[in-house]
Amino acid sequence: MNHMGCPRAFAWLAIAGLGWVGAACSEPEPCVRESQAGYAARAPFDARARVRRVDCGFTSSVVGLAVAPDGAAWLRRIEYEDHGEDSFYRPPDKLLQHVGADGALLNELRVPDYVSHHVVHPSGELTILGWDKSFQAGRLVQLRRLAADGSLLSEREWTYDVPVEQRWDYTVSAEGVLRRVEVAEPQRYMSVLQARAVGEETAILVAADGIRVGMLDRSLQPRWMSLVTPTVAITGQPTREQMLALGAPFGGSGLDVDPAGGVHVAMPFMDVQRRARADAFPSVPGGPEGRSILLASFSPTGELVASRAIPAQTPREVTGLAVEDGVFAVGASERAPADGFSEAHPDLYFAAGRLDGAADAVVVRRLDIDRDDVPTAFIGCGVGRFCFAGQTAFEPSPTGPAWTESQGFVLAVDGQGERQALLLLQGPRDTEVTQASEGPGGRVVFALETDEPADAARVADLLKRNESWVGVFDGTPP
Repeated sequence: MNHMGCPRAFAWLAIAGLGWVGAACSEPEPCVRESQAGYAARAPFDARARVRRVDCGFTSSVVGLAVAPDGAAWLRRIEYEDHGEDSFYRPPDKLLQHVGADGALLNELRVPDYVSHHVVHPSGELTILGWDKSFQAGRLVQLRRLAADGSLLSEREWTYDVPVEQRWDYTVSAEGVLRRVEVAEPQRYMSVLQARAVGEETAILVAADGIRVGMLDRSLQPRWMSLVTPTVAITGQPTREQMLALGAPFGGSGLDVDPAGGVHVAMPFMDVQRRARADAFPSVPGGPEGRSILLASFSPTGELVASRAIPAQTPREVTGLAVEDGVFAVGASERAPADGFSEAHPDLYFAAGRLDGAADAVVVRRLDIDRDDVPTAFIGCGVGRFCFAGQTAFEPSPTGPAWTESQGFVLAVDGQGERQALLLLQGPRDTEVTQASEGPGGRVVFALETDEPADAARVADLLKRNESWVGVFDGTPP
């Protein structure tokens, strides 16, 4: 097993007094990734993808990915050191890793436990959301601006204080009774849901007395914040039938910014949310009644421009939103309302249309790759092309999915949802594409996690991943 307490082949840098990582220590075993200079076709993965290993060989996962305009990527990773039987009882390393456009490892920084999102700007600077734990009722977000070498440029603490009359919090009972409530101060919170780089600024989607979208400028000051929709919490302990009657479960979100600076948000839109939103806005979204996805569009200065409902009877989680040249596309996970995991129905939801088009002109498709497809990302990936990424081909079992034979995937479709290319990534055992983002020229930059064979000595916990990779795919058909 590899030991990771000593410095790697490239420097660990300090962030704002955190200190250098590494000191005098015993000679470590060679890190498995050091033999890879950059991206290349590597077995057993499909040769159309160029990949490289980013961890040192015990247990690792990638929890965030941001891509710069030049194709370089910043990964947020969690990595456990090998301490034998005590490995998972010790806190893992939290890392921010810089990978060049050619796959070269450029930099790796330690970060604290509470970083939730990061974006990279055209200048190469980073905006980091979250840092140290806050005890201010969860309503504080710590913001930092870092240079590409990890040095601190600026920082501030931000609490978005909403006047009482502008707090849009609701509860709904299992019977569907909706009620506006005033949340007690200790229970109020602010949570960052999505973040996107917009030049040197940052678009953010937050839950803060309602779902709100806004823009942070380069100095980390909020330039504007606008309400998207109220928040609605289900009270009590509803039965499965009551949950389905309310339209739940239905979660997730999408955020994108078009080339003109317009900001667009996709959110689940059940009947109770529709009723709550009617209190906050003078007009209702166009489109079908019933369970749907809300698409709200804002001007570059935060004014609500338009909103519409997209039919979505069975999706369970919005995975992503892409908007360009007046066209939108939404991706989601698709689950039929039945118990267990079905092999007979599609598992990907796709919807697309023109922002200024008629409500009935939206293309809605159910897409299928293999058994129980689960998307982890949905992005634009070229002109008129969109990509899902995730995990497919589960091995069904009586107690739920067993990921023993799963594959990672990247699926490219056109604006009608027609398949353009499919990349399947089969590893030794459980394999998943956990993160994906658009790179230069429409290529997909993705993070991949896989396991070694089940009888390998280091596989002590089948729910832990053993290898983390980053890769690029240009959408070439087989």
